[in-house]
Amino acid sequence: MPRQYTPEPVPEAWSPELPPPPKNMWDKFSRKFKEEPLVPIGCLATVVALVAASSALQKGNRAQFNKMLRYRVAAQGLTVVAALGGSVYFQGQRRAVREAEQRAKLEAAEASTPTPPVQV
Repeated sequence: MPRQYTPEPVPEAWSPELPPPPKNMWDKFSRKFKEEPLVPIGCLATVVALVAASSALQKGNRAQFNKMLRYRVAAQGLTVVAALGGSVYFQGQRRAVREAEQRAKLEAAEASTPTPPVQV
């Protein structure tokens, strides 16, 4: 039988390395946009290309329609690459902060333990 999942406890105090928790959805969106600006821009480019392709299809311009669909595919691909790149980058950043916190805790624990007297 598989073990039951127990999540890590959520830290009680906010640390300066972490961004403040979002107050509402707009705060979260603006923070994410500042962290990874290429993802929303890529999503917008994808939507623009899709709307332009729809317009070209309605007008019966097949060449323009195909060109816009190719732009849409390119914009989607770049958006996925930007999302993956940002995810990897920020995962490494979070890992570095976590390791620094663990090292600081270990150093504090070592400094607080008394050293036994040396017998000669």
